[in-house]
Amino acid sequence: MTRPRPGSAVLAGFLAVSACSTIAGPPPAGPDAAATPTPQGETILASSPAKHEGIDQPKAAALTTKIMEAVARARSLPITGAVTVEVKRRAEIRAIARDSMYEHNTPEQIRLYTRLESSMGLLPLGADGEQIILDMLETGVMGVYEPKQKTLLIGTHVAESMLDMVVGHEIAHGLQDMHFDLKRLQQPIRGDSDAESARTYLVEGDAQAAYLAWVSGAGGLASIDDSVLLATGNQALDLADMAPYPILARALQLPYADGAATVAHLVRERGWSAVDALYKDLPTTTEQMLHIDKLLAREAPIRVTIAPDTLAPQLPGHRVVWQDNLGEATLLAMLADVEPAPVARAAAAGWGGDRYVALETTPPGPAPLVVGVIAFDTVDDAAEFEPVFTAYLRKQVPGAHHLERRGDRVLFATQVRDAQTAAVVRNAWSAFTSDPPKPPALKTAAKPNNTAPG
Repeated sequence: MTRPRPGSAVLAGFLAVSACSTIAGPPPAGPDAAATPTPQGETILASSPAKHEGIDQPKAAALTTKIMEAVARARSLPITGAVTVEVKRRAEIRAIARDSMYEHNTPEQIRLYTRLESSMGLLPLGADGEQIILDMLETGVMGVYEPKQKTLLIGTHVAESMLDMVVGHEIAHGLQDMHFDLKRLQQPIRGDSDAESARTYLVEGDAQAAYLAWVSGAGGLASIDDSVLLATGNQALDLADMAPYPILARALQLPYADGAATVAHLVRERGWSAVDALYKDLPTTTEQMLHIDKLLAREAPIRVTIAPDTLAPQLPGHRVVWQDNLGEATLLAMLADVEPAPVARAAAAGWGGDRYVALETTPPGPAPLVVGVIAFDTVDDAAEFEPVFTAYLRKQVPGAHHLERRGDRVLFATQVRDAQTAAVVRNAWSAFTSDPPKPPALKTAAKPNNTAPG
């Protein structure tokens, strides 16, 4: 992964967009060592020795040099710059992550994002979002590539047997940065969390696919069976149930699994140059990064808009504090909380577009009221989604939600806790407008991950 940060409107988005940032760690201990040149005379690695428990930093630096050359060949990206290697303890990684968290967001925004997650059941009411995210990153992150300093950070807790995997993935980020400038992807897209997540699916999926291409040898990505990619994505959905915060865990893992599967399919069909082209014309939805056919068609979302001024006046004491979207990937992470991966994938696959608004009371209650509309490609898609999302709301927001479907549109609300709010929510349809469904002749058949999780 690259530098983690809360770049989207919700904490699930923070994990999902972690690829679009950088980490600015403390300066390395000790004097810099001499750079190691390639046979062509290009500097590709500078080692900064430091004393740490666990991994030997000079060994990690030497291994990184070797792996970078191999991954560059597998990924078809020449080495054009240097990457420094630093070894960090877990506590240092946590401190770096905390600094990066507030590079683009204030503490008040982080608290708002946490409350949005809590409203929709992704986190318990009263959760401490900063603590949850830092705990997850400190525990789960083994390596980080930091574009601002052109540095690969490796955790001291990484066993030598895992170094190839960690370095292989992270050094691919270094290659991406040399050619596509990852720093430009760190800026938040306020109010379009799904677009931010789509960027992460590209960056993390590309890095993971490059690693897989390298370790697969001469056969490259063509030697990896679709069933393996599918199993990896489904495990990311199903095994997250064992994590303290399953939905956030899915949001963190899916870009590596589903994103890599999509990139692998693209490479098989059109070559690595087609992946390179995506950095110039970025994917705009996670739907595109979950379905190779929709990525190739660059299928645009169904536009859903809201006029909050028609809703807020009906709720005295409420004010609008946020507007955003969820996107197919976030909905998939939510639906997998109540159904196994294949069922959750099928239910989310008909997503066409969505928009929600959050309204806060003064003084604030347990969580904001969230009201949104999700547009689907067809009436059948909406009908398939409705019972699964209903089960999710009953589990995660019991007794405080509303859901109803009108044809290919689904209206939902969370933190509906009194009769007046319930009455307003039932009539909230008039606050939303959406484009008509795509004409059948222009639609592509949505292959859930093209038989693989991508």
